[in-house]
Amino acid sequence: MHRGFLKILLPVLLSTVPVFTAAADTARVVNAASLAGTSVAPGAIVSIFGTGFTRTVAAVSDPANPPTTLGGVSVTIGGVPAKLFYVSPTQINAVVSPSTPAGVQQVVITSASGTTTTSVTIDVNAPPGIFSLTATGTRDGAIIDALTYHIGAFSTRTGTASTFLSIFTTGGNFATPPIVTIGGVNVPVTYAGPAPCCTGLQQINIQLPDSLAGAGRVAVTIQAGGQVSNVVEVVLLPQHGQGESASDQDNETRSRELAEMAAVPGTSLILVADENDDVVRVLDVSKRSIVNVISLPSGSQPISIAVNAAGTMAVVAERNTGNVALIDLSTMMVTAQISTGGGPVAISIVGTKAIVVNGDADTVTVVDLATKAAIMTVAVGSGPRGVASDGSGHLFITNENAGTISVLDLGSNTITRTITLPNGARPDSIQILTGGLFAVVTDRATSGGNVWIVNLTTGTTTSVPVNADHSGGTSDVVLVGSTAYIADQTGGRVSVVPIHADGTVGAITTIKVDIGARAIAVDTKDNILAVTNEGSGVIVLIDLSTGQIITRVNAIKSQGSGDDGEDDHSDHDGAFNQPQIASITPLTGHANTTFTITVNGSNLTGATGLIFVDPALLPGKGHGKGQGNPAFLVADPAYTVTNIAVNSGGTQLTATVAISASAAAGTRLVRVITPNGDSPAALVPADTFTLTL
Repeated sequence: MHRGFLKILLPVLLSTVPVFTAAADTARVVNAASLAGTSVAPGAIVSIFGTGFTRTVAAVSDPANPPTTLGGVSVTIGGVPAKLFYVSPTQINAVVSPSTPAGVQQVVITSASGTTTTSVTIDVNAPPGIFSLTATGTRDGAIIDALTYHIGAFSTRTGTASTFLSIFTTGGNFATPPIVTIGGVNVPVTYAGPAPCCTGLQQINIQLPDSLAGAGRVAVTIQAGGQVSNVVEVVLLPQHGQGESASDQDNETRSRELAEMAAVPGTSLILVADENDDVVRVLDVSKRSIVNVISLPSGSQPISIAVNAAGTMAVVAERNTGNVALIDLSTMMVTAQISTGGGPVAISIVGTKAIVVNGDADTVTVVDLATKAAIMTVAVGSGPRGVASDGSGHLFITNENAGTISVLDLGSNTITRTITLPNGARPDSIQILTGGLFAVVTDRATSGGNVWIVNLTTGTTTSVPVNADHSGGTSDVVLVGSTAYIADQTGGRVSVVPIHADGTVGAITTIKVDIGARAIAVDTKDNILAVTNEGSGVIVLIDLSTGQIITRVNAIKSQGSGDDGEDDHSDHDGAFNQPQIASITPLTGHANTTFTITVNGSNLTGATGLIFVDPALLPGKGHGKGQGNPAFLVADPAYTVTNIAVNSGGTQLTATVAISASAAAGTRLVRVITPNGDSPAALVPADTFTLTL
């Protein structure tokens, strides 16, 4: 296996996972990839979470041959020693010996700190786990191009040849070949077995079919031993000529990638999130065009939007930062960034409260929109994904990896009930029918093109095939009266499903839209259904009275003078609300000094940071986001900034800057960080500071 890839993969597999907090004096054993703890398989890599395991931290140097004692720590499971990858006071990563007996087995952890015991169920048909690049069992999977070891977005063809991917898993029973679904479509498996680098790591090689070209961000699951894995994601690019820009290349992550959207009540406006460009674009349906661009912090990955009933405020889930952004829709300015939890993916607004689903943290956070503060966080199931209100104080949260729905009582802020869906279900989006008796739940991960009709009183479920070809997953859903409109992302269609009062469905029809039909919103003012098509970068507008397509709007290009129309971040950097630097004083300085810097510009209100960036780290213009992403620019640690203050007009910032004695001479880009994003990553005289000897 390629050593460069191992440098990326091994920290994910064999080091700390930041999402589990154990209670005192407890220990829990989970599949290290999925973080699921129902049972684990012999030979699987597991993570053991707890407290007081040891006083040291140690990691294995050769993952192909891990020892049974590491840093003075040893682990036995069912009396059989487990090989160890990593040990720390709160986490141990180990491999269950293939000879470990089945059933409930005692786990014994021994070190100089003492002995800790717990138990785990060993089952050869335990659910398999797919590793993710975030080590959370969610989001982008540990998936590479099998030939080039490339990580990122993938084309179904590389040149004229098919693209083959390697998916990294653990704990799967491959006695019979596993079933792999991508976007709910079964794909050809060419290899399933041990990975060459690491004990306990499994590798599945698959071929991407042409039918998935342009599907966008879709779910990936495996089924082995009759069990379905956790859900991870991959982005599938369109073929040449089908996408956003003529400059797009095979297997090159794009700078602009449409996500979800929300209509603004009482207007013709629809807010559209772009998860790669870190903006919210404003579509005016009546004008059939993008009329505004709202920038967010670089690297925030806005993925979901909700708008309050008054149409005055939008809440945007920023998946990478663990924040939600509050946008004042009268000014189109971000007024606050509020921390909620790991990987927020969905939002529902009830009155003055926003309920935010934290997909990586297995929680929901309640945000008070009046005080602009998080007031409560509640644990739900594994991999929460969607949320909907019944209008009477209850929220229903889909738990994708757990296959359940948690019911949150807003009055008590407690989970009062859990609805279990059939085995293998992976619930995604959810909507509640008028009256609160039934829910429509999509399943983007499993094949068959089904949705679940859930009786919220009895908890019984009915599977309804809604995709035209009975294949692929179902992603987003909206309701117009008692009719559900459901996105078929891999099929590029919308299914129209009438639902009767008893939960049964009428005749289903479909509307062909465009590749990668990811999200749906309803403009009630103009009676129009809008569908984002991630592959092509367009929004299809459908007349709800006729079911006919009115037009297609290019949703990744704005009308602003700052957008050059290319696959880059020019519209983000030209957004009207983005902070801009007009000048800095002083322009030069020396090592081992402290001084006050003055920054003049615009949109500096609420600044939370001022950083000095080495120009060598600058991303450039952004063709192919893989080499041009402005996210996570690293501040030069030789510059310490304190005492940030901004005037009332947001036009001037002052701060204290201390430069260490070890600072290297040369130029640095000065950047301002605000709730509305960060100043452009362009080295120009107005924002260039020079350190002289």
